[in-house]
Order: sequence, then C-alpha cells, then structure tokens
Amino acid sequence: MNECQAPYPPIPGLQPVMSITALLADAETLGHCAEGYRVNYPIIGGHFTGPQLKGTVLPGGVDCFLLRTDGGGDLDARYSLRTDDGVLINIHNVGLLTLSEQGRELEAQGVWPVPSSEYSCTCTPRFQVAAGPLAWLTQSAFIGLVQYPSATEVLIHCYRLPYFWAPVTRP
Repeated sequence: MNECQAPYPPIPGLQPVMSITALLADAETLGHCAEGYRVNYPIIGGHFTGPQLKGTVLPGGVDCFLLRTDGGGDLDARYSLRTDDGVLINIHNVGLLTLSEQGRELEAQGVWPVPSSEYSCTCTPRFQVAAGPLAWLTQSAFIGLVQYPSATEVLIHCYRLPYFWAPVTRP
C-alpha cells in the first residue's frame, strides 16, 4: 500500500497546558498595508493558570493583527509570562481568526467582540524557556483556542498535542 493511501493512525486526546488571559491596551492602527489592514494591540498584563503552571502575563508584548484582503484575520503575538516561582517564558503565538457572515457584518458596524458563535479563532503557540523543569514546553507542539470575552481581554486555551513514537515501516 502506498504511504499516501495508508489509514491515519488514531491520535489520543489533547492535553490541557494553560489558559492565558491577556489584557490589551487601546489599539494602535497602522491602517491599510500591502497585505491588508494592520492593527497592533499592546499587551499590558494578565495571568495564566494550568495543571502545572500558574503566573502572570508581563506587560510589553504586542499582537500585530492583520485583517487580510480575503476577510481572514492573522494573529501574530509575542509576549512573556512569568510563573509564580519566577521562571520566565517567552511565547510567540500565530493564529487565524475567521468570522461568519454575521460576524463580519457586526465587526463592520464597530461591534467587538462579536458573539463567540460568529467566529472561530485558533493558534499555534511556541514557547521559549531556559533549560530546566519547563523545558518540555520547547519540545512539544501546541494548539490553542482563542476567545474574546471583551474588547480589552483575550483568553487563550493552550493544549499540548500528544506525541508517540511509532516505527515507520517501509516496503
């Protein structure tokens, strides 16, 4: 059987890692650019909790949001976390925001956030952390579900993708 025709292996469930609440300052609008409409959202603080982690979101990060010409939205956020025991974690979060037709109409009328039923937003967080007990954050793949409880708050639920070692068989 050709590798492309092989059945997909079953993947066990996602592992919750942390939920991040990032607080945003007023938007800084760059305006229309070659790729679309660019708006920067300064990150001014927040907190995070998870089964093994807890701490604060440090001020000084930014989410450089791009409303693409096709109506999709690209998230590109860089910011830092500090655990309650003092470990610094850098995070680079890239994501995609997709609005329903109703969501696009509401957003065009200046309504934000739109109801959660009118959008889908996912991301792929990447972490940087010094060698030590949290090094597993740099050795795994993660996905996130992004929600907007208010115009000044973003909630990111981060999950670790399970991994397993499976031998590759060749004919």
